[in-house]
Amino acid sequence: MKSYRVKMKARGEIALPAELQNFLGLMPGDYLEIRIDPEGKLNLCTAERSVGPLSDFFEDFILNDLHKEGCSGDLLQTRYLERKIQLSTVLDRLSEEARLSLSQGHTLWWREIPILDNGHPQYQSEEWKVFLTSRAERNLIKLQGRVLKEIPQVMLNLEHDPLEFKRLNGPYYSIHRVSLASEISKHYRVIYTVFPEEKAVEILTVGERKEIYDFLKGMAL
Repeated sequence: MKSYRVKMKARGEIALPAELQNFLGLMPGDYLEIRIDPEGKLNLCTAERSVGPLSDFFEDFILNDLHKEGCSGDLLQTRYLERKIQLSTVLDRLSEEARLSLSQGHTLWWREIPILDNGHPQYQSEEWKVFLTSRAERNLIKLQGRVLKEIPQVMLNLEHDPLEFKRLNGPYYSIHRVSLASEISKHYRVIYTVFPEEKAVEILTVGERKEIYDFLKGMAL
């Protein structure tokens, strides 16, 4: 387990090494939590970050990779948490890119994408508008047949209430995922970010769980 040596200043201030800040994805203003275990050891944790749901989504893939790398015991637990944080940080990075694209008008409204069947009626109480990043559009093009036909209904559901689906909890953004419904498409997911102030939903990526995991892992490593 890697350790860091820091010095406390006169007013009790501690400066965290840049490497540690980058690893944890910390930014100015973030809160940290110091926990004391029964043996008197201090554990420093990010207080307002939760990557628990992310482990539910990728746990099997993460553990499979770590076992192949020969990790076990305490090392396995440490590496597992590291991987979850890395993937969560990547999702936040994608969300930040999506926010920038949204502000610059470089996103695609799902109803204007030719490969999707746009003949579905809008919800009368529609309050949200669903957009896709260029990456998500490329993902859609790869989908075929029955799987692609299910996407418009997912978009309609997101227009109605994007917050009802399971949250993946990036540290800074409200990131969620939707499962496709049929037996054929049950391993496919739609990953998206919610921007409440703009009443906008931005689709980050679409695909099979393993494909999404490999993509995020590739960006993290």
